[in-house]
Amino acid sequence: MLRKMIIQIKKKKSSFDLPGYLKLNFSLTTLSDSDPSMKTNLFPSRSFDLYYSKPLFLDENFSFNPGLGLSIDKMSFKNDIIPITFIDNDGLDQTTIDTLSFVPDKNSLKGNYLILPIDLKYYFGSGKYDKGRFFIGLGAEIGLMISSSTKIKNKINNVMTHTKIKNDFGLNQLKYAISLQVGSGNFNLYYKMHLSNLFGDSTVPLNVSKNPYINKFGISFSIF
Repeated sequence: MLRKMIIQIKKKKSSFDLPGYLKLNFSLTTLSDSDPSMKTNLFPSRSFDLYYSKPLFLDENFSFNPGLGLSIDKMSFKNDIIPITFIDNDGLDQTTIDTLSFVPDKNSLKGNYLILPIDLKYYFGSGKYDKGRFFIGLGAEIGLMISSSTKIKNKINNVMTHTKIKNDFGLNQLKYAISLQVGSGNFNLYYKMHLSNLFGDSTVPLNVSKNPYINKFGISFSIF
């Protein structure tokens, strides 16, 4: 009798399992086809994605994976520059890439986005669905910018100061990308290429001759 009660309790607990995965992506971010004035540091330039994904299996080898979550893209500049926004003589907001009058410890641009990722995965080998099986996948992503900011860190009179300014800085309000994934189970490596420019077509900074694209190299895994 006691054994039956324990089995029933375990079955009830299993019914509360989340029907999907909470995913975390971490990647290094680079700019391609960028203006010479916008050189980035590789390791400080990074992105984080946190989103919920629900795999929908069309058969035992092929899955469609829609999701919804948040994304943070951060670019750290190698040269002493920072985007700034000002009002011109006509009363219009303008963005330019300004050279700082000092050498900062850190100078970065960050964008926060609401994202809708969609993946298509094909699994190899025997087994049930995605349990530890090798796969290759293709992905697509659409992101809507929520907020953006710049941050400068430097030392004044031996005191570390942080200056943070919130603005859109001419960034593209909508980003979209495609990705290639290789992995096993709920862990994978990926390469993501943005098809949207970093800045909007009509809001490219005044002294920037090329509107760059973002590329990402990273890892993805499930938190649970």
